[in-house]
Amino acid sequence: MTLEFEPEIDPGKCITCELCIRHCPQQVLALVDQMVTVVKPTACTYSGICEEVCPTGAIRLTYEIVFSASSGSNRAGQVEEDDY
Repeated sequence: MTLEFEPEIDPGKCITCELCIRHCPQQVLALVDQMVTVVKPTACTYSGICEEVCPTGAIRLTYEIVFSASSGSNRAGQVEEDDY
């Protein structure tokens, strides 16, 4: 699975508890210079575990919905969970 987006980490909210790092099944995240960093973005499967275990909401998984021509729309836009 190839993704055009990767987890977004808000350094202002991150308390470097490392829960996201320990729970990521693909080992996408690591602590680099005392900051949680996406080190293997192509390995991310968007399981959402990192987002779920983050106690401060510092990680967000955004994604893109692309409508096919058969749906009558050719728009593409970035959508976040809060938009629903």
